[in-house]
Amino acid sequence: MFFLNNKLKAVLIASTFVVTGCASPAMDAENENAARNRGAVGGALVGATLGAVTGDARLAVKGAAVGGVTGGVAGSMKDLEDSRNSKDVQVLADGHSQDNRSDAEKRLAEFEAEIKIHELEQQFADLEEQNKQDNKES
Repeated sequence: MFFLNNKLKAVLIASTFVVTGCASPAMDAENENAARNRGAVGGALVGATLGAVTGDARLAVKGAAVGGVTGGVAGSMKDLEDSRNSKDVQVLADGHSQDNRSDAEKRLAEFEAEIKIHELEQQFADLEEQNKQDNKES
């Protein structure tokens, strides 16, 4: 490892950050701040990589800090937008799930269902009678 140049070391370090950082439960979709976390990690990786490519360690640290903050802010804005959208969808779903029919409409629907049940019972009885007759003939 002592014989590797600085650019290769930077790439190896950045790859290690990507592999270990993205395996964190903080990146899960169920986490309400997942986009912020992914943005911060991604921004930090980009900043650190760009700084490391130049060969200046101080620039890599500064790039990681600036990239992390920038990515975190962008991710937070995405989290906020997603939160607002999910609340709007929930309100819309709640509105659709309510039964807004009048009492007369509800009674009519119940009456139609009872008529349909009686019709199906009659069809079933007719089929049983026909089945009995077919069995007697066989």
